[in-house]
Amino acid sequence: MELRHLRYFLAVAEELHFTRAAERLHIGQPPLSQQIQALEAELGAPLFRRHQRKVELTAAGQQLLPRARQILADSAAAAAAVRRAADGETGELRIGFTSSLPLTPILHHSLQHYRQAYPEVRLTLSEMFTAGQFDALERRQLDLGFVRFNGPTPSPLIRVEELHRDRLLAVVPSAHPLAERKTLPLKLLAGEPLIGYPRESGSGLSDVVRQLALQNGLELKMVQEAGEAITQIGLVAAGVGIAILPSPLECVQIPAVRYVPLSDDGAYLSMGIAVRRDDDSPLVANFLSGVRGG
Repeated sequence: MELRHLRYFLAVAEELHFTRAAERLHIGQPPLSQQIQALEAELGAPLFRRHQRKVELTAAGQQLLPRARQILADSAAAAAAVRRAADGETGELRIGFTSSLPLTPILHHSLQHYRQAYPEVRLTLSEMFTAGQFDALERRQLDLGFVRFNGPTPSPLIRVEELHRDRLLAVVPSAHPLAERKTLPLKLLAGEPLIGYPRESGSGLSDVVRQLALQNGLELKMVQEAGEAITQIGLVAAGVGIAILPSPLECVQIPAVRYVPLSDDGAYLSMGIAVRRDDDSPLVANFLSGVRGG
């Protein structure tokens, strides 16, 4: 039983007139009659009583009518669902982001734009360090990630599109002599007690700071590790040491802390969006288009 046969049947059942049904279907009346006869032969039962001036549904036709309507409605709904999925209008999009991203306009602008454009897509958000996002992308546990990373990606399977650069700041106790400076080079932090992310955390910032120190021939003195930027700032206020963090963290205002931009070339942290190179998902493509457009 073909869908077109059901459409023909439904037109005749609703019009109760073969000529009007044929006009509605934009086909000739003889071909319509032939198709209805073929359907009746397939089902083994007459569907209509044909009189000279009128057409009536048989008991078998009355049984088929609601089922035909439902089948055709389900078919149309299935086709629409497939089209929406193919256009990236439904499904789930898994997004990773670093802890400082909510302090920038990038995240909320991107999410607001996407939710307005694609309200039926379910967004799953995960706060993760950059290295963890790269790993999750490779394992196909994330679809895209907002990462903090300067330079080439650690995997040929992933590409990163730079969105923004944030200057690195020295987070200094307000009583420290360096707190009065407008900017400072990294070399002035040599010998100072520093607070940073644990090496195994996978923070892109740690890699950038180590690279800057290497370029300047410096050996930095790390005295305290903390996995959260807010914790690092609090430890600076307590006099434990100096932290190096990207500029969005400057919004965390504590009286005992000052933020001094680093003046070195390369003293910045890129914010980028990472995806798998082979990902052809329309969900990802639509999100990227919104980010670029915003």
